[in-house]
Amino acid sequence: MTSAMDRPNFLFINTDQQRYDTLGCTGSAVAKTPHIDRLAKEGVIFHRCYTSHPLCMPARASYFTGQYPSHHGVWTNGVPLNPHADLLQLRLKQAGYHTALIGKIHLDNVWERTEKHPSYGFDLVWECEGDPYCKDDYFQWLESQGLYQSYLEQFRKEGHKAGYTRCLDEDKHMNNWITGHVEDYLRERARDRQPFFLSVGFFDPHHPFDPCEPYASMFKADDMPMPLYQAGEEMTMTPIARACFDRLSSFCRDGSKIRKTIAAYHATITHVDTMVGRLTATLEQTGLESNTVAIFTSDHGEMLGDHGILHKGMLFFEGALHVPLIYRFPRQFGVTGRDNGFTSHIDFAPTVAGLAGVPGPALMQGTPLFGRDLSLWPVPARAAALIEACEKPFQSDDPFLVARCLITPRWKYAYYHNQDYGELYDRENDRNEFRNLWFDPAHQGIVSELQRELWRFQIESEPRPIRTNIF
Repeated sequence: MTSAMDRPNFLFINTDQQRYDTLGCTGSAVAKTPHIDRLAKEGVIFHRCYTSHPLCMPARASYFTGQYPSHHGVWTNGVPLNPHADLLQLRLKQAGYHTALIGKIHLDNVWERTEKHPSYGFDLVWECEGDPYCKDDYFQWLESQGLYQSYLEQFRKEGHKAGYTRCLDEDKHMNNWITGHVEDYLRERARDRQPFFLSVGFFDPHHPFDPCEPYASMFKADDMPMPLYQAGEEMTMTPIARACFDRLSSFCRDGSKIRKTIAAYHATITHVDTMVGRLTATLEQTGLESNTVAIFTSDHGEMLGDHGILHKGMLFFEGALHVPLIYRFPRQFGVTGRDNGFTSHIDFAPTVAGLAGVPGPALMQGTPLFGRDLSLWPVPARAAALIEACEKPFQSDDPFLVARCLITPRWKYAYYHNQDYGELYDRENDRNEFRNLWFDPAHQGIVSELQRELWRFQIESEPRPIRTNIF
């Protein structure tokens, strides 16, 4: 049996808005991702990982708390995580780990912010949120290079739908800036041998889909597949999805436009993949690979034109929810394979804490994916995946719109509180989710059954503190 690791290091590589089917190892016919594919080949790839929420801030808060958004409180973008929250990095720090975050953190608001992002317990933060309206560490550095204003002007001019080439040398790009800092950090840890937890947050492939060269020229628009769409499917969409469709479908169904966007999206992923290659090479060169767990995932997905919709939001289609997840252990442990059990972002904190042999944050709702002996827990670890979403117009008196989505091997069910609509998709017979069966008379029994299953799943995942005595 494989022995437990001794105070392993953790290199947590997370992208922004990367859907599951954008890697060679997840079946993409157009992806160019040899370095991430290598992580999957040498590690364990989880094929049913789902975000806890289809927006950045709630999903990222779930990474570090091990909780669903309804419990950690970040119910949508623009709601900062409680600065006193019990977090994975704090628990690791207490156990002697050095903790750092380089790249995107986004646990607090970033729009038009000039002050430092709260550290949320990380010993070191080099911030790169990706949005030039946030004068974070990267954009301050870019300004010192005399390149910020031209970057901002192109950002404003080109928009957020049509892919375009970023007018910036690769060595000045945020991906390279992040990677350079990470390489320096890894060399420092190799010198002092302090165990570390390092979160590396790449903004790509998040819109505006603006790869720099040489990546922009690696993908041709004509080679890209058209997004998923079936004529008339919008007639059974929820009002939220239908509003997105009405606004974006003319762009998403125009082959010359959307294929250019898809090509640019894949180009940004290939750029990230090249940076992943640099990071894994640094682990090897410094000798850190022998005791470092490398983890790769993304906060949520991207619609990328599917169903006539771009980007993300209160949407429960696969493109927005399904994300890649890979754990690569040191070679000597021989932990490899493919796992088809349902996993979630809430499992990240308990998994890392368990592997490190430290208590995780209190009231976690996730479960470890590996035992201390590095064996996988029984598959599937859970019978379904739960995704939450909550929305309310900014500074509005409108009521909250609250929704929950339950995904089982056969069905996808989305319940919208106090609304007369919902979603039901037959994942066996309608894999592309073209037909919403919510109002189909023949499926009302399934709707009722899944409503009960959703309630059961929520009740059983409620966090409960350990009872220590009778009084």
